[in-house]
Formats: sequence, C-alpha cells, structure tokens
Amino acid sequence: MRTTLTVDDHLLQLARERAVALRIPLGDVINRALRRGLEADAPTHAGEATVVYGSPGDRGPDDAALRDWTQRLDAERSARDLGA
Repeated sequence: MRTTLTVDDHLLQLARERAVALRIPLGDVINRALRRGLEADAPTHAGEATVVYGSPGDRGPDDAALRDWTQRLDAERSARDLGA
C-alpha cells in the first residue's frame, strides 16, 4: 500500500544505507524496522508475578484441613467472646 509519511532525515538516511548494504528496496527496510518496532512494543507479561514460598511439591493444607482450622478458630473466638 502506498502512503506518505514524514520521516526524520537521519532515520531515512540510515534506512537508505541499510537498503544499499542489503541490496533490498527502501520500502522493505522500513517495513522490517516498523515490524520489529511494533513487535518489541507488544506486552510480554500478563500481570504481576505471584511469590510462592516452599518447595514446588508442597501444596499446603487441603480444603478439609482449612475448614477444620476455620471451625476451630471460630469456636475459640465464640468461647472467648462468651467468657468475656
């Protein structure tokens, strides 16, 4: 596709020199540079990293243990609140 762009003189000169050195059309040099620039700007990570402590095989407590602990803590708190 043909279009008109304003390009810095210095960048255009570098692109022309690259085209001569590689023996390819100036448009190909500009397309390659633009493609690389756009790929470099693409986000490379989806979000923040999650810090994990322990060994990879250590999965921690299962759901049943967590429910048990929650019930025990709730019972202790209720007993403490009733006794106060």
